[in-house]
Amino acid sequence: GNQAHAALGPCLLLLLLLFAPATLAETMPDGSELPDDGGGAVEGVSLRYADGDEEVWPLFAAALADARARGTARAAEAEAAQRPTYIFAGFRAEPFWPREAFPEAVAILEAAAADIRAEVLALLVRAEGDSEDEEGEEISAAARAAPEWQPQREGLHTGVWQKLELWSHGSPVEENCRALPNTARALAALPAGVAMREAPGRAALSLMMPGASVRPHCGPTNHRLRLHLPVLLPGGALSAQGLRVAGQARAWELGRCLIFDDSFEHEVDLPETDAALEGSIADAARVVLLVDLWHPDAAAAGLQPQSRGAG
Repeated sequence: GNQAHAALGPCLLLLLLLFAPATLAETMPDGSELPDDGGGAVEGVSLRYADGDEEVWPLFAAALADARARGTARAAEAEAAQRPTYIFAGFRAEPFWPREAFPEAVAILEAAAADIRAEVLALLVRAEGDSEDEEGEEISAAARAAPEWQPQREGLHTGVWQKLELWSHGSPVEENCRALPNTARALAALPAGVAMREAPGRAALSLMMPGASVRPHCGPTNHRLRLHLPVLLPGGALSAQGLRVAGQARAWELGRCLIFDDSFEHEVDLPETDAALEGSIADAARVVLLVDLWHPDAAAAGLQPQSRGAG
């Protein structure tokens, strides 16, 4: 039990401290630093997040400035459920999106769900085996070669919440993709213009242990949506509660995609289970494959690379 939980490294020790509030702490240039391009140059803007990560969003600088102003105005509306830092005009605003809105992506990921689940289980079982093996140094070297789960550092949660990034900063995370070839293959098969491979798009495995809680917060922008494909649920359950978006609760269902707009206020409260106390990580964890998608209105707004210069 406790030995197994330590198997994913020091970052999976009980992370029970509540950190300071997290927001998008971007380094938005002042007007003098924005390209004088009439909105036409895609030089992007460097943004630094609350966890210290920094990346460039490859979008029109003028469009970003306009979206930032709109987000700032919305932030003053305390009762608004959708309060991202960036709000692009005219985008449909729905907390949850139907699977039918993304038929090809959903079909690809759900067809691969069993293979992805098998890879995740193998990863977790290997880590637990490494922690319990008596053979010291040789096993430690093997453990170091395995992909390393990273703690979520936004300061939003109590309990154990970890990630294994597969696509980040506009590129695949090669080491992790090599360790999870079927998962990487499914991600690569997602259609361009649907999967958001450009910043701020992400693909990652998100691991949460029962009892974890993520306080209400809004994502940074409304031009992306977030897909969860649950591959492990606590106690081997077929469904699990815990996610709430804009006050609406939805269950995770094993192997079935769930799509929501994380620019709406959302939170997670994963109930405690007996499996968390008695079982292995694989028995107790909630693991979802997280994949960011382009909002369907992004193409018409000229935000997608494929749509720029069209016409």
